[in-house]
Amino acid sequence: MKQRGVAAIGLEIALAALTLCGATAARAEAPVPAACPAGLPDATRCLSGRDDLGASYWFAVPAGWNGVLVLHAHGGPELGEPRAERTAQDLKRWAVMVKAGYAWAGSTYRQGGVEVRAAADDTERLRGLFEAAIGKPRLTILHGQSWGASVAARAAERYRYDGVLLTSGVLGGGTRSYDFRLDLRVVYQALCGNHPLPSEPAYPLWQGLPAGSSLTRAELARRVDDCTGVRRPPTQRSADQQRRLDAILAVVRIPERSLIGHLDWGTWHFQDIVTKRLDGGNPFGNIGATYTG
Repeated sequence: MKQRGVAAIGLEIALAALTLCGATAARAEAPVPAACPAGLPDATRCLSGRDDLGASYWFAVPAGWNGVLVLHAHGGPELGEPRAERTAQDLKRWAVMVKAGYAWAGSTYRQGGVEVRAAADDTERLRGLFEAAIGKPRLTILHGQSWGASVAARAAERYRYDGVLLTSGVLGGGTRSYDFRLDLRVVYQALCGNHPLPSEPAYPLWQGLPAGSSLTRAELARRVDDCTGVRRPPTQRSADQQRRLDAILAVVRIPERSLIGHLDWGTWHFQDIVTKRLDGGNPFGNIGATYTG
């Protein structure tokens, strides 16, 4: 049973305390007609543009629009600079909504990385852009997917919508959503000792990675597989690999299929939080935690 000390303040509060500072102002672009991504109904009207804070967005309005807008908050979060193609991919992924007669609007957010409140504001700003370009919907439904559900939940607390739909939502708050990944880093390193390698500079695991690290996701996956055999059939794992894998999964209580993914989060997303949001500060802690297994 874990009792948290340092992290009890909640990671989300720490993340949200720092908004984007010193951002270069972007010139707003009015939405322009764009070729719809594949899979949307014929005669769907698509538009794309960029808002004054630099977030790229897409609108899709079906020919028989029922007057309801689905305002989409995407998951991830993606790291690095926002990519306009991400929103086009989201529109294609959620084409079922347009096929059902709903208009759809989605934004990249103004920035990549773990920034919940700013993303919520970006999503609300998107509604105003849609209404200016297309018209006021009869109803507006806010949709949050995965990490975007935390964005939608924050937006719903601050703004008014006619309904909220959350799918595969990450709603445990920053502490529950991220602290177990620190546990994973601790347990994994104790058993495997290769993230970081003994030959690499040591760093506190809550940093995720030191700034400037050249580690790639492919290399981390190789290290995890070397230690646990997780990418191999059980019959091809050594007894030591299986023992280490079983111990990690039993202590952290995650399924085998998600081991590499959660280590990715506990690496590059931790790095984003610590280096870009908190100026090197530590929002995590395992004071009072007891690891058994």
